[in-house]
Amino acid sequence: MQPSRPRSALFLALALASPALALAQEAGSATAPAAASPAVSDPLLAKAEKLLAQRQPKSAYELLAPQEDERAGDPDYDYLLGLAALESGEASAAAFAFERCLSVDPKNGPCRVQMARAHLALGENSSARLELETVQQTSPPAEVQALVAQYLGALTSHEADQKRHIGAYAQIGLGYDSNVSSTTPETQIALPAFGGLPFLLSGVSTQESDSFRQVEAGANFEYSLDPAWALIGDASVNSRSYDDIDVFNTLVGAVAVGASYQAGPHALIAKLQTETYQLDHDPFRNLYGLLTQYQYAFSDMAAISGYAQGSRLDYHSPGTPNSDRYTLGGGYSSAFNANLSPTLYVGLYGGQELSDGELDSLSQDFYGLRLGGSLGLASNMRLTGSLSIEQRKFGGPDPLFLETREDTGTDLSVGLVYKIDRNFSVKPTYSYSNNHSNIVLSDYDRHLVSIDFRYDM
Repeated sequence: MQPSRPRSALFLALALASPALALAQEAGSATAPAAASPAVSDPLLAKAEKLLAQRQPKSAYELLAPQEDERAGDPDYDYLLGLAALESGEASAAAFAFERCLSVDPKNGPCRVQMARAHLALGENSSARLELETVQQTSPPAEVQALVAQYLGALTSHEADQKRHIGAYAQIGLGYDSNVSSTTPETQIALPAFGGLPFLLSGVSTQESDSFRQVEAGANFEYSLDPAWALIGDASVNSRSYDDIDVFNTLVGAVAVGASYQAGPHALIAKLQTETYQLDHDPFRNLYGLLTQYQYAFSDMAAISGYAQGSRLDYHSPGTPNSDRYTLGGGYSSAFNANLSPTLYVGLYGGQELSDGELDSLSQDFYGLRLGGSLGLASNMRLTGSLSIEQRKFGGPDPLFLETREDTGTDLSVGLVYKIDRNFSVKPTYSYSNNHSNIVLSDYDRHLVSIDFRYDM
């Protein structure tokens, strides 16, 4: 059997707070009559007890384990076997040994305290609490009462911490953008609405490149109401500043709050979302929406999901009407137990954006495909990649080009995540975007190269 690692920092803290044998002997003196140490009458147990006192639990476990078939049921043997197993990281084996010990001698205080530690190592907090409260009810001496109370207090604090999880990150980066305004490289176009009269394009109306700096930060929280229900939320802010074309400087802030429900392989999430988008320090657009998602996990490594999202887009630019956007989608994700530890995501989606304006050309139907995955090149390095293809068809003829706009957008991204340590990572990324459109102003290519430095808290 492979050693099982303790599941919580609480177990480690308690293990370090008090030597196991000393705690056991103190608890035992309060709950059972004095008895001769096994060392007096049994050489095998005496040797195991000595090894434990010398902080050599693995040696003690290797000494005792081969005798389990013959000696199981002897409370002295089971106690020392369990203690050696627990201190060696074999929490499951320890629990079985302590259970045998208690079935023969229910008043064995040392065994009951160590059984509580075994439950903690297995993440079974309620069972650990029951064992500690049982010791407490035997009216042990004041020092043992204080120690058990300390354990129970630490357990209560740990359970409170388990109910809430808070994560945060901060990220800074710089990069190069080949097409800041996401528009055509053409400098002259003909407009059918004006009889094909040519018009010159300049400045941000045509393709221009620039370098940029970006800053991003975010946080998320989860608070468990019970084993199934939890409150969830996240927030983020992202700023990009161009060196020369500052009219396209952006600031985006987003907040989402909701709830999650999990029962076995089934998980359901519902979140209210809001987002504000600023362009050149002026409000440009606000978003308000609702996202619901269902996920079914086939295993710890594979799951399918489906989602529905509805959003209201409120624009602040004069002449730009507001709209409603609805999306349905689903996906499959999996990690594979193979060389390079590959992961894969495949998703399909579709929907509509319905404009409040009088022009049908501002509404659209869309559907798309998303692919993504990663490969572990080293223990601290992963190669990531994604591809998305989206088809868009608008609702009516464009008033300037006199034909219905149709786009095919393709986005490709390749990046490398290098973890310098547990918190700090570096991510260089290359992204390519192409929008193939029958409207020349919307037909473009875009290349972005960036490097980001991220700190996870």
